[in-house]
Amino acid sequence: MGEDESGFTHMRCELLRVKGFDEPNGPQVHARISGIRPQDHTRMGVSIRHLTGKLLEVEARTRVLITLSDGGPDDEDGYRGDYGIEDTRQAVLKARARGVHPSCITIEDQAQASLPHMFGPASYRVVQKVAQLPYRVSDIDRRITA
Repeated sequence: MGEDESGFTHMRCELLRVKGFDEPNGPQVHARISGIRPQDHTRMGVSIRHLTGKLLEVEARTRVLITLSDGGPDDEDGYRGDYGIEDTRQAVLKARARGVHPSCITIEDQAQASLPHMFGPASYRVVQKVAQLPYRVSDIDRRITA
């Protein structure tokens, strides 16, 4: 399953489904994936909590939640800096406690300062080029499922 997240303050948090668990991978899914574009703001904690719940509804041996992000929780209503970082960290810790393996992949070098605190030192990757993305996703999957 994949979802794209965007929003504007706590009054408008949006998740746009890219692919459902029971949906076959095909042209419609590919079109949705290629249509993903940066949008508004990122309330990472809210998304992680919501998607953790969705993952727990599905029977699975391993549940992996990979966040593709600029690495910085941010919104117009003060959800940024220490507050956004700590909210995201708490969501990650709660997801882990419930059996979900959250990780983050970012292309932002500046995000390296907060990602180890939010996701843990081994649960994030920084990619320099978008072409590296499939390899980083595979690295995370291999580390968790090995």
